[in-house]
Amino acid sequence: MKRTITFLLTLCALGLTTACEESYLDEVPLDRFSPENLLVNEAGYDAAVVSLYEGARQEHSIASNNFEYMTVGTDQSQWGRNDSRGNKDYSLLNSNLEATAIYWDWAFKQMIVRANLILDNIDDPALKIADAARANIKGQALFFRAYTYNFLANVYGGVPIVKERIVEPKFDFVRNSRVEVLEFVAQDLEAAAALLDMDVPDGRIPRAAAFHLLSEVYISLGMEKKDDSWYDKSIAAATKVISKEAGDYQLMTQRFGKASARPGDVFSDIFADGQISKSSGNKEVMWAWQFENFTPGGYSTPTLANISIRYWGPEYDKIQSPNGTANLPSDSLGRGIGVNSPTNYIKYDIWKRDANDIRNSVHNIRRTYYYNNAADKEYFGKPILAKKGADGQLYTTKADGTVTKFVLDTLRQYYPYIRKIEGTPMGNNNLSGNSVKDFSRMRVAETYLLRAEAYFRQGDNAMAAADLNVVRARAKAKPVTAADVTEDFILDERSRELIVEEPRLRTLIRMGRLVDRVRKYNSVPSVPNGPSSGGTIRDFNRYWPIPQKVIDANTGAKFEQNPGYP
Repeated sequence: MKRTITFLLTLCALGLTTACEESYLDEVPLDRFSPENLLVNEAGYDAAVVSLYEGARQEHSIASNNFEYMTVGTDQSQWGRNDSRGNKDYSLLNSNLEATAIYWDWAFKQMIVRANLILDNIDDPALKIADAARANIKGQALFFRAYTYNFLANVYGGVPIVKERIVEPKFDFVRNSRVEVLEFVAQDLEAAAALLDMDVPDGRIPRAAAFHLLSEVYISLGMEKKDDSWYDKSIAAATKVISKEAGDYQLMTQRFGKASARPGDVFSDIFADGQISKSSGNKEVMWAWQFENFTPGGYSTPTLANISIRYWGPEYDKIQSPNGTANLPSDSLGRGIGVNSPTNYIKYDIWKRDANDIRNSVHNIRRTYYYNNAADKEYFGKPILAKKGADGQLYTTKADGTVTKFVLDTLRQYYPYIRKIEGTPMGNNNLSGNSVKDFSRMRVAETYLLRAEAYFRQGDNAMAAADLNVVRARAKAKPVTAADVTEDFILDERSRELIVEEPRLRTLIRMGRLVDRVRKYNSVPSVPNGPSSGGTIRDFNRYWPIPQKVIDANTGAKFEQNPGYP
């Protein structure tokens, strides 16, 4: 797997190209990489595939280092500032918001272009590529094209389907319906599932990942078409993964790896630094974004590293001891800036059902912080204690319980820390806010949750409860009965199991639950009379707007905006 990815950045520039009808005018550049001189053998095609992994990983930080739009402004987290950005004021979500164009461009200018570039000629019999390698290359390209269109369907709704490489300017795109996009996704994934290898190097897409995503897409089609037969297909696809028919993946139920020698539990072992990939013994994760340098799909610059700490970690280094000494950014905690400040729903509500749920243990959520600046000898190594003042704010206290003058900012600096994000800082620089830790994107626990959802939508709550209880048993949580199973319970269980990993915005949109869940769990302003996501979201925000620049550029045909947006 380890190889120098020489072709990676050059492939990023491969996009729309022009073509001439006269073959004698066709040019094959010999002084640089181009489709004509790169896509001629297995090595060239594999380099193009690597560019897809690099592009997919960019989804993590494509909006910026300060906004993580796939989670912020949902039921799980709010923008960790008192201003209106980060969908704290949904009226700012409009067709000119930069993020709407950034994600659109990522999908259409990077991922779909690169996938279609590979698929355009991979079946050419003149290519000297072994059949098995050709099949796996094609399978990976189909998977990523499907993954990207599923992303688009669950953010914007219906979008144009571009099946082939575009080689000349086009200004007359029209939107396909969301159901047509999902049908196209399913077709690509079905083809990919027949082509992908079952046993792959770390970071590559195995067959199981295609069936996992198919399970989700089939649920979406069942909901769109109001046809329960799609739920049967979802259950069958998930079962391919769970039964190991699609590869050697399973729910991890026993401690494993080097982390098992330290205090913890099986859930913390799954996310331990260096243990997220299969080669470390982790059979639960089917696909992880690889952030190691010199690894296909790994980061190439500091801004493209894993910035989960920056997003989800609080600014605990701004907390001052009773003597006024500030904390320091520290080892695996890195330097968070409180971008995704968890809602009370995440901090408290979902854990009320089960005090013994290991997903809420000290090994998986850090709720106690310590003064870590050795310059303050009195408080170094002691836990941070706090009390509410007469003004209702939280203040640190001295060892004797006396309230200090230092306010604990529970929006940005002092809140439960989801420990999945802890990892080795990039370059061992604690100030970076970035890490080189891999990021779990698909794992078997979610496959069980998808199958449970399919059973629920089919009306079989007993089987849904059985699948939920497999995941809950691993977490040492109380089992649920068929009567407990609701759509809200499934969403809650997804939060308990998949917080940080799950692009929550897309889950809520695909279920049609974004608006009501945000209103229910994210309506408390961070300052009196300030904005809140739940207070500003409107019914039409169920999808994001189409970027205005896309509509304006499409001069050859009318490009419809999503209802509700001007």
